[in-house]
Amino acid sequence: MRIVLCLTLVLCCWKFGDVKNWGKYYPTILYLVVNNLLYNFFVSGKKYFLWMLESDFLLNHTFSFLVQTFIIFPCMVILFLSYLPKSRREVASYLIISALILVGIETVMYLAGKITYHNGWNYWWSVAFNFLWVIMLRFHYIKPIPAWFVSFIFTAFFIIYFHVPLPEP
Repeated sequence: MRIVLCLTLVLCCWKFGDVKNWGKYYPTILYLVVNNLLYNFFVSGKKYFLWMLESDFLLNHTFSFLVQTFIIFPCMVILFLSYLPKSRREVASYLIISALILVGIETVMYLAGKITYHNGWNYWWSVAFNFLWVIMLRFHYIKPIPAWFVSFIFTAFFIIYFHVPLPEP
């Protein structure tokens, strides 16, 4: 399933994304990659996942995570930011539609058993997180430094609320 998603996103990104100007999206791609790597760092050492990508065809959890982090997410960022409108009214609609697309992808993965939820996280937390995700991507694209501070606050909230054990020194 993730291989099909990955190939579809790569083709869509190549055909419809603003790939020739990938450099202007690169900081936001790195923002997303770093956040995803930090999530994995915090949860994998203690095996305290909130959500987990299950094995899929030839992809075990680790390889699924790497494909998601370094192929799927960058393609999604390029596609998302390539069409980001300028007017506030259009931005709100665009963010909602983008989040609903992510929710649709996650719903299919959830129903197929390719993503599972643990330690208090559930499908509805993921729905809310998908909306937060697109808002934060836009925020980072427009104002990178403040977005990092807000991300830190959200991360602290999730760590505290879901009792995520911190790595020991």
